[in-house]
Amino acid sequence: MSEKTARVHSHVSNRAKNREVGERKVVFKSVLDNPFRIQWPSVPLDVQNAVLAKTLTALDGIAQYQMGRKRKRKPAQDQPAKKKKLENLSAQIDASEPSSMQAIDVRGSSTVTSENEGPSERPVISEHLVIGINEVTKRLESQIRRSRITLVTTSENPPQGPPPSPLQLILVCRGDINPSILIDHLPHLVAAYNSLKPQALLRLVPLPRGAESSLSQALGLRRAAVLGIDSDWSGLGTLVTSAASVPPLSATWLASSMPLQKFVPTHIKQVRTSAPKDMKAEKQRRKEEKALKKEARRKQKTVQG
Repeated sequence: MSEKTARVHSHVSNRAKNREVGERKVVFKSVLDNPFRIQWPSVPLDVQNAVLAKTLTALDGIAQYQMGRKRKRKPAQDQPAKKKKLENLSAQIDASEPSSMQAIDVRGSSTVTSENEGPSERPVISEHLVIGINEVTKRLESQIRRSRITLVTTSENPPQGPPPSPLQLILVCRGDINPSILIDHLPHLVAAYNSLKPQALLRLVPLPRGAESSLSQALGLRRAAVLGIDSDWSGLGTLVTSAASVPPLSATWLASSMPLQKFVPTHIKQVRTSAPKDMKAEKQRRKEEKALKKEARRKQKTVQG
């Protein structure tokens, strides 16, 4: 029943005028909608939470690895400045006649910290992730481009090296992204790929509100609104099983390169607007308003004549 819910469009018209009129009521008008559109999959909340929980479990250790990399990279970048600062500090300590033990502690403090605090072992799943709206979009476009049959190529520089593994699962923090137009293209790209590769379906799973914060913390990043996982990860089967009830998206008009004698069904959408509660009184008001304007124009012509 949720799939039959009317889609409400409540955009304010640029021609709308702020006029004081009588009481109005909300009405819905049916208008033709674009039939070539792809809806987001309808996923129950418990399935969304289950997929999110298993994803967070799979991402365990990535945040610690990222923090370890930053700690190791930072001393290497600032090494000349820190070395000079330590030399100045040691010179000041020598001038004030410190003990030799204190001087050793000052000079060796940075070395011990930078050498012992290295990054932990890189999690295997991190090699199979694509993070971010732009990166996932680029990977999807690349997958679609490779799946199409190329009859003639004009490229003088053919692609070098093997292509990356195709994405098989895309998680989107749909409830946390504002404006939503930033991710409205994802269902269309996923449907286009599934129409070209029906034997290796790609699933698009929206996550519940608040999932972006959890994913960002697990990945050690500031933002992580979209997450793609490729097909080469060994633990992908667990997540795919959790998302088995998510209907795969497809575009029927792209399923075959041969023209089919088939009509696309008509789509009707509901536009939210308003109408006078008392139509008879509203018509009488408009009639009187027109009569007053007509009388004003007649008087103006008489004065000018």
